[in-house]
Amino acid sequence: METIWQIGLAETNRRKSKRRVQQLSEELNSSDVEKRGAEQANYPRCLASVVGYREEPNLFTKCLESYRNCPGLEAMLVGIDGNEPQDMEMANIVRKVFPKEVVFVALQEPLAVLAVRIAEDFALGKLTKSEQAQLPLDWTFDDLPREMKAAANEYAMHKVYTKAVEILREHDVLDSYKRSFRAICVYQPHISKKGIMFTNLIFSCILGQRDDISYLWTSDSDTWVTPETLPLTIGCMESDSTIGGSCSSLAIHNERDSFIAAMGSAAYWSELAITRGQTGAIDAVDCQPGPCAAFRLSALQPNLFDWYVQTSLGVKTVVNEDRHLTTKLLLDGWKVTFNTEAIAFTDTPTTTLRWLLQQIRWARANQIETFQYPAVYAIHGPILFITAMNRFYGPLSILVVTLRYVLHGDTDREYSLIDLVLRVALCTSYNFICNRRHVLSWAYLAISQVFYQLPLPGIIIYSTVTALEGGWGTSMRNRKEVQKAKGGGWDHLRAITAAVSWMALVAAALARYLATAYAPQWRFQLMVLAVLGTAASLYYSLLRHSQRA
Repeated sequence: METIWQIGLAETNRRKSKRRVQQLSEELNSSDVEKRGAEQANYPRCLASVVGYREEPNLFTKCLESYRNCPGLEAMLVGIDGNEPQDMEMANIVRKVFPKEVVFVALQEPLAVLAVRIAEDFALGKLTKSEQAQLPLDWTFDDLPREMKAAANEYAMHKVYTKAVEILREHDVLDSYKRSFRAICVYQPHISKKGIMFTNLIFSCILGQRDDISYLWTSDSDTWVTPETLPLTIGCMESDSTIGGSCSSLAIHNERDSFIAAMGSAAYWSELAITRGQTGAIDAVDCQPGPCAAFRLSALQPNLFDWYVQTSLGVKTVVNEDRHLTTKLLLDGWKVTFNTEAIAFTDTPTTTLRWLLQQIRWARANQIETFQYPAVYAIHGPILFITAMNRFYGPLSILVVTLRYVLHGDTDREYSLIDLVLRVALCTSYNFICNRRHVLSWAYLAISQVFYQLPLPGIIIYSTVTALEGGWGTSMRNRKEVQKAKGGGWDHLRAITAAVSWMALVAAALARYLATAYAPQWRFQLMVLAVLGTAASLYYSLLRHSQRA
C-alpha cells in the first residue's frame, strides 16, 4: 500500500508536469503577435551557471558544448574553483568552446570570503569593548547576536554587489551584455563548490537585474543538457509566479561504463525519481539536484549570504549546497517543482567505493536539512513531513529489526517476501512504462532497487553520526587528481567499515534464517562464518581497488 501511495504521488507530479508543458506549448504557439514578439522571444530568457573543479577535459568539453545555441540562453557563467596552473586546463577548454564570446574574470579573493570578512568587520565595529571581550577567541560570524548578523549581512552584501558590478564593468561585460550571447569564465582561489557557486550567483543576480532576466539555470561541470532542457524547465516556472525553483529529471550518460554505473543509472529512476516525485506532487521538492536546478533570481538573491554561512551545531556546512539552497526557498514559502518532461544528463560513479562515498555525502546533507529546519513541514504540509521521515526512519527501522533478529531470533517484525516482491514489481513496471527510453532494461530497474536499498541502513547510520564532516569524499576527475588518489579505500576506512558492518549483519541474519530452517545445530557457526566471509570479501574488494572512476 505504501508503494502504491508513493507511485500515486509520483504520477500526480508527472501529470502536473505534462499539463504545465502543454500550457507552455500553447503559449509559444499563440498567434497573438503582441504576446509572442520576435521569434527568439518565444523562449523564456535565462542565464546559466556551471561550476567545477579540475574536471576531466572531455567531460567538461561536452558539458559546455551542450549549451551552445540553447534557446533563450543569453549569458553563461562558468565558475572554476581554483586559479593555479593546473586549473587553467578548464579555462583553456572554455576558450576553445567559446572562442569569440568568452570573457575571463580572475578574482584574487573569492566573493564569499570578501562577504564574510566585511560582515565580521562590520559587526565587530558595532560591538563595545566589553562585548568584544565576551566573544570566544576563535569566534565566527555565527557567534554574533541575531540582530547584529542581520545588519552585517545587509551591509556586506551591499558592498559585495558594488564590488561585483565594478569587476564586471572593468571587463566590459555590463556595457556589451545586451548585444549578444556572452560566456563569462570566472576563476578564483580554491575554497569549495559552495564558494564558487556564491561568486557565480552574485554575478548572475547582477546580470539578471541589468537586462531584466528573471531566471537562472545552475549545473555542474560533469553534466550536459539538451536544447529543450532549459526552455521546458524555466518556461514552466514562468507560468506560475509562486514557483521559486524547479529541477528537471536526471539521467546518466555513462551508464555503460561499468555494472556499478548501470545500477546507479537505474536507481535514479527506480528510487530517486519516485522519491522526488512524491514531494513534487505538492510543489515542495526538498532537494534540487546540483546538476539540474533552476531558480527565480528574485527568490534566490535574499538568501545568498545566509546560505553560504550556514552552520549546524556551530560547524560550517560544506557538502549540502544544493539541499540548503532549496530549503531556503521552501522556508520563504516558494513552490519548488520537479519537471519530469525536461531532462539533463550527468555522470555517476563507476566503482563501488566512489558510489558509496557519494551516497554518504548526500545522506549527510539530508540529515542536516531534515532535522534542522522543521518549520518547512509546517509551511508545506504533511506529505513533505511523511516523506522526509520515511527516508530516515525507514532504513533505521530495518536496521533495528535485523539487529534484533540476529541477536535474539526475534520474529515479531518479520520481513514479508510477498511485500518485497510486489514493491519491486510495481516500481519496475511503473518506471519501465514511463521511462523506458532512459534505462537499459527492466531487469536493471528491478535489480537496482536491491542495489540501492540493501546498503542504505548502514549509510544512514554512518552519515548521521558523521553529518558534520565536510570532506567531499571522492577525488576530482582530471588526470593529475586521479593520480593523487593513491590511497584508494584506505583513505576512507571508517566509511567502508560502517558499510561492511551493516552488510555483515545482513549476512548473519540470512545465515540464521537458513540455519534455523535446515541446520539448527550449526546455527551459531554458520552465522559467524557468514559474518567473517562477508566482511573479508567486502574489505578486500573495497580496499584493494582505488576510488578511480
